[in-house]
Amino acid sequence: MLWKSWKTMPEETKITVRNQLSTNYNLEYMDEDKFAYVNRLFSERYKQWKSDMHQCFQKFDDPQVALEEGCPNELEDRQDSWVWLCGHFSDPTYVKKAKVNKINREKKTLHHHSGSRPFSYRMEARRKEGSKFPEIDVFADVYVRPRNELTQSLHATMVEKRQVVLQESASHLPPNPPIESVDPSEDAGFHIVTETLDQTFGRRPGTYCRGMGNARRRETEASSSSQSKTKVTALT
Repeated sequence: MLWKSWKTMPEETKITVRNQLSTNYNLEYMDEDKFAYVNRLFSERYKQWKSDMHQCFQKFDDPQVALEEGCPNELEDRQDSWVWLCGHFSDPTYVKKAKVNKINREKKTLHHHSGSRPFSYRMEARRKEGSKFPEIDVFADVYVRPRNELTQSLHATMVEKRQVVLQESASHLPPNPPIESVDPSEDAGFHIVTETLDQTFGRRPGTYCRGMGNARRRETEASSSSQSKTKVTALT
């Protein structure tokens, strides 16, 4: 089901979202992959919104005070939603899970500044702007920040590799055209980013690609030889 990841969402909210979606879009011809992508997208947006609401709740030491005085402006006409959220944030199960999530975030080696906008949207926007290496450009957009020497160094390495790829591609095209006119392979930027991050942090098992969010995944397939082949999957 499209909404199975929204187990904690109030039923009234689910109905509202369903009605709005059905009104604006024809879902009849969507296949399983598209539904999975929409589900993942909505889940990410909902998590970001709930995180914003949780920050409002945490401004108050007393849950009762938060309930009475902390309602955000966007929920002024929906007090029942704020009542539900305060109860949800006060639930011992949620409190325990929030602490575990905080510990896991502190263990992360890279912290993006992308907000709630999916990486796939950013990459598509970069492609439309004419970027030949959208993954590298998006890495710079969401990770590289002043005084962050690690991400600056990683990005510099990616830029160097990007230049090598362009020069190598140009060398195979007579009569050696200028680098600006060379079009690298579609996945060149993806391979540069994943190779650079894997060399620095080590490759994670499974399909998750570090630094790519949910925009790109590895699909590992078994082969007849002792080695495995890796297929790159783009979520568009």
